[in-house]
Parts: sequence; C-alpha cells; structure tokens
Amino acid sequence: MIEDFGIIIACCHQDYLFAKGCCASIRHFLGEVPICLIVDGTFSVSDLEKTYGVQVINHLNVKHEVLRQRSFGWGVTKMIAFWESPWKNFLFLDADTIVWGNILKFANFKDYDIIIDKPCYDYSDEGISKYFFDIPELEQNFPDFRWQNHRSDYFCTGTFFAKRNIFSLEEYIEILDFIPQHPKVFAFGGEMSFLNFMIFRAADVGKIRLGQVDMQLIVPDFDQKELRKRFPVESTGPVVQGEDATVIHWCGPKPTVATSKAYADPMSFCRRKFLRDSQGLTGLGAEMVLRREDLQRDIAVYNKKVRRKLTKVMPKLVSSNA
Repeated sequence: MIEDFGIIIACCHQDYLFAKGCCASIRHFLGEVPICLIVDGTFSVSDLEKTYGVQVINHLNVKHEVLRQRSFGWGVTKMIAFWESPWKNFLFLDADTIVWGNILKFANFKDYDIIIDKPCYDYSDEGISKYFFDIPELEQNFPDFRWQNHRSDYFCTGTFFAKRNIFSLEEYIEILDFIPQHPKVFAFGGEMSFLNFMIFRAADVGKIRLGQVDMQLIVPDFDQKELRKRFPVESTGPVVQGEDATVIHWCGPKPTVATSKAYADPMSFCRRKFLRDSQGLTGLGAEMVLRREDLQRDIAVYNKKVRRKLTKVMPKLVSSNA
C-alpha cells in the first residue's frame, strides 16, 4: 500500500467514454485504489462516482482561482493535479489510456518526486522541434537550459507519477503568460512541450528528483499484430504476460469498438467492464451502448472540426465582402 496515494484522470465530454474504461482498468488490475477525475466541462460523471467512488475536481470546486480561470482545456487540465491532487502522491493518466498489469510497482516516491516514461529512442532535432519546442526559439529565450542533454528523455505526458506541489504555482503562471507572448517556442500545443521543459529544467538544477522507467506504450508506434500478441484479451479477460506492466496510450486513432485503425480490444474490454459494473449490462445491450457512445463522440469531433474551419474561414469571407 502506497501512503497518501491515488490516481488522477483528466477528461472532457469528448473523451469521457474512454475515461470510464480507464477507471475500469484500474479496478480490474489495481483493486480499490482511490480515483479522482479532473473534469473539463459541466457534464455529469455520476455513473463513475456511484460505481467506483471517484472524487471530482471541476470548475466549481477547484481551489485556486487562477487554475479555474486558466487551466481548464485541452492540454492544461492535467496541470491542475500538481497543486490540487487530493493526495500527496499520485499517478496521472490521460483519459485515452488504460493500465495493464501492476503499474504501481514503478511508484518509488521514496527516491523520486516525479517518475516519467523512458522513451525507447532518441529524438532528432526535427523530432524535438515537431513534438516539443522550436530549438532556436528555446535557446534564445532560455539560454541556460541544456536541451541537448535530454534527447533520449523527452516523453509523451499521458502518464506520470508525481508528488503534489513539486512546482510552484508562480512558475506555472509565468509559463502561461510566456506562451502567448512567444507562441513559437512551445508551438506543439497543449502541455506536453512546456511540461517536459519544466520537468527537465527543474531536474537539471536539483529542484526535483527525477526517475524514468519504461511505463507507457504509445499505440501508434507499434504494429497491431505485435500489440495483439503482447496484450491479448480472451473470453475470460486480459492475459498479462509474466510481470508486464504498462500504461497503454491511444494518443493517435482512438480505440472505439469497431475501429480498424487501432488495436482496441484492451480498451473495449474495460468499457464493457464498466457497463457490467455500473448497470449490469452485457452482451448485445452493452454493445449497443458502446456503439451509441462512439457515434456521439464521432459527431462531436466532426462538429468541432467544422467550427474550427468556420472560425478560420469567416474572417476571410467578411473581409472579401467588405
């Protein structure tokens, strides 16, 4: 048992269907570990509250006004965990993940303040510029940061273990103020680029104790046949190979039940488990619910893309008609 510990998941309405699967995976593999949702939006999450006893942090009860005003939305919602985690020690998970095996074996809070994924490859300059930060702009604005030293360390921030308050809220506000003034530096968007920067800058000067382990699998990086072999789901449920433990992260094509773009069986099992645990639904009834959730998500994604395109096109139309 880890002292003063829980698992935090950030979600919005669009990925809530996967957050339910994520929570179900925690119950399947880790038992009654406390869970907290950081919810971006006003939709109900009462089914998770009732089924798994999850706590909720949202716009209404977040403690820090600056986080309420500036840290809800794509990428930044998860940052709230660093200051408002209900527990001193926590594991953070994106909604489009599940745990597979005893991931808690990596939770070494005695020796480390934050434990992140260790990538299996080095990033080229082009890769760093694409996924993390513009190198010339970073060097100009943060000349003391030795970004080259972490070429094999930069990671996808879909999961990490951390202690609460390892960063000051003032530092985060400075980053939030910096981004619109220098949009090229962390141009990838979301928190992945600037959170990597915050972590390695702090570790370099000894402010935090940083650990890295191989604890996250990025689904788009692997062939589906390889994933099926490593993460088989049989009629009795998931089959863990030996001591395998990881967080499976669908950060590319999402694991809807009928998709052919990604190996979705582990997430589909967990989503079915949630329906069984929450409503007693199995078989055709459960499949109908899952298909409906997937359709609603597809519609929401499509509408969001249309609104984004209209936002770009409308000023041009207005200008041309003026």
